[in-house]
Amino acid sequence: MYFLSKIIWSYFNPFNLLIILILISFFFRLVKYSFISKFFPYLVFFLFIIFAILPTGSYLNYLLEKDFHLINDSVDNIHGILILSGATNPFLSNEHNQIILNNSSERLIESVFLINKYPAAKIIFSGGLGHGVIAKKFYNNMKINTNKIIFEDKSRNTYENILFSKEIAKPKINEKWLLVTSAFHLRRSLSIAEKLQWDFIPYPTDFNNSKTFNFKLSFNLFLNMTEFQKASHEWIGILSYYYLGRSAKIFN
Repeated sequence: MYFLSKIIWSYFNPFNLLIILILISFFFRLVKYSFISKFFPYLVFFLFIIFAILPTGSYLNYLLEKDFHLINDSVDNIHGILILSGATNPFLSNEHNQIILNNSSERLIESVFLINKYPAAKIIFSGGLGHGVIAKKFYNNMKINTNKIIFEDKSRNTYENILFSKEIAKPKINEKWLLVTSAFHLRRSLSIAEKLQWDFIPYPTDFNNSKTFNFKLSFNLFLNMTEFQKASHEWIGILSYYYLGRSAKIFN
């Protein structure tokens, strides 16, 4: 499923999809299927408006984040903290021999605060493919005792993050666990956890949108496309995980 999801996304990625449709249009023009060749340019133009001119991506991201605008800082007696990977770039970090973070860096930054705030909590950092190695270097640089952090390093996606971490944590019914990940990623993560019967208190990080959404046209086409790509990736993940039986629900 990991490799299949990568292949499918390479085709449904909004940037790639537009290029593929343009190439299909040229192909049908060459083989003189005139009706079809005339239809595809209109389809490409319509999708371009949706992807690049309208704030569709920002709105879809807003829908993912809006349920997590309030962080409950008064929670006490935390038994454990699960930190999901995705904030590091293992390839570039290894190549340049330094810690290189991405747009989800707040997952790590906020986790430092939480580790210090809840010194008695069990800490699990979940992420394979080299993310755990870089995260360990980050925590060492932040003067965090990494001996108290369990690094789950086999998972390749969100489902495996929570599945493998639960096998390590063996959480009890009355325990309070924080789930630290990006705000836009929490909906899918919590739904997977519910399916796996693990209750979490969500701790959202790296918000991308304001608490209120304003519908405004923008001609920053690349930014709009990037926002749509990020949002569509997460929504496709939410839908596919649900229909594959890996999550409990689509909407909260």
